[in-house]
Amino acid sequence: MRLLIIFMGLLHISIQKSTPEDSSYVAAVVEFQVNANTDTNIQNYVQLIKDAAAQNADIIVFPEMTLNIRQSQSISVPIYGLLKEYPIPALNADLYNDILVTISSAARENAIYVVINIQEVMNCEDAPGEECPEKKTYYFNTNVVLNREGAVIDRYRKINLFGEYTRTPALKPDLGDFTTDFGVRFGHFICFDLMFQIPAIQTPQKLNITNIIFPTMWFSEMPYLTAVEIQQGYAAQMNVNFLAAGANNVRIGSTGSGIYSGKAGALISLMAGAPTTRLMVARVPKVPGQVTDSYPGPIYDDPSIHDNLFLKSDPSLSAHTSQLLVPGYQSFVLSSGETMCNFRVNITQTNDTLYKYRAGVLGGVRTFDGVASGGSMSCCIFACTGDTIDTCAKRFDKYTPNSLATFEELSIFAFLTPPKRNEELEADNIAYFPVSLQPTLLPLEVNDYSLEITSLFGVVDIYNYTLLRKDIELYSFGIFGRAFEKDDQEPSPPWVEEEVDTESPDDDAVPGSATTLHTVYMLVVFIFAVVIM
Repeated sequence: MRLLIIFMGLLHISIQKSTPEDSSYVAAVVEFQVNANTDTNIQNYVQLIKDAAAQNADIIVFPEMTLNIRQSQSISVPIYGLLKEYPIPALNADLYNDILVTISSAARENAIYVVINIQEVMNCEDAPGEECPEKKTYYFNTNVVLNREGAVIDRYRKINLFGEYTRTPALKPDLGDFTTDFGVRFGHFICFDLMFQIPAIQTPQKLNITNIIFPTMWFSEMPYLTAVEIQQGYAAQMNVNFLAAGANNVRIGSTGSGIYSGKAGALISLMAGAPTTRLMVARVPKVPGQVTDSYPGPIYDDPSIHDNLFLKSDPSLSAHTSQLLVPGYQSFVLSSGETMCNFRVNITQTNDTLYKYRAGVLGGVRTFDGVASGGSMSCCIFACTGDTIDTCAKRFDKYTPNSLATFEELSIFAFLTPPKRNEELEADNIAYFPVSLQPTLLPLEVNDYSLEITSLFGVVDIYNYTLLRKDIELYSFGIFGRAFEKDDQEPSPPWVEEEVDTESPDDDAVPGSATTLHTVYMLVVFIFAVVIM
């Protein structure tokens, strides 16, 4: 009788696993509070793995740098060496670091795929199969993937470090990918990697992958790059399922996790305003956007909870061509470089409204906190605490209800350079993402906006981004674009408003404009405006 009970228990577990024939799988991501105590972190990881398995999750993803934070506790992951012969640390505890053995055992005992992020150490005096420019010790920011048997099946080293001066970028920029027993192939990369062609664009396009894993310790930045805002935007524009697990440290601005399914948006998402560890589980369709099962959706907190969450401001805002909005209806065109946007805005303000708003356009190069620079083609409406651009993309210290405006009409027609495929990299040279931000610090849900993309003769793409709900307060609403061929150039200088000489107009009279393309765009804008009026 006892054997029968054990057998039935095992049968129950096996029935819950997703199969290649299923149209969906169950994913879990963890928002994990940062803690310097590695032993405590390991215990919490093991419990979360158990909890995820109890909810029938096939895979669980942990955030960036929340396991072994101290460099002295870095782990060796010899994927081309010892792990080829002994791939399951749980069965070879004498060969591997205790952390890897413990996580391997938890994956094996709970029959679940586990993705962790660690500080990795590699001694090039003894590193068979590895890229070793020098015979020395290297440290990396690394994802490690374990299967249901506890075997290490993939390793990915972060390519684009955000500072992290004690670590080395991947010595060979290999893409991370692995295939599961439930018929899904995943790609994976880490945090700041999301901003770059390699690997964020190359992974789905070159490998033809539609499921992406993303451990992160994101530092949210208004108006374009708060965590959940850009996670949802990436999933929608790349049309992928996106499993994002965020480190939680609100004091420095780190939070933001979710599971997203293409253009269907967030199956579940969280932007925490307080120290939090939270397991989030959702059933994910294997084809992004084809959601048939019920799902939790975004987790909304009272906006006042976010008062203690530190948020950065985009340092490139001063380089945007911008215009202060006034109450009521207004329609105008702003241009910067090769980027041109037509704004149609009807803004409603009350006696309680504290924020002002500006429209801004940038076709140039931005800095990422001095760590790197990157090409940007972006159009946005953003809230400001005052009239000038230096007050924009900032919040007042305390949230006040009804302090933000609502919009009777809000449409952005962005005239943008079409992406082209870099044949050598097998990835597009430009990517555009719809972004928005509410007082809850979550983006709009998919039914709250529309995005239509029209190509005109291959010369310009028109992104028509329109707000559909009139009762929603907003910090920002726009299109964030990355032009990768301009990466590593000097950031664009601050924009200076100048008076245009109407008697002898030329292209140079339009601040920040390009010449030939600007003329073409102006013609297109004129024709387009006539057609839609």
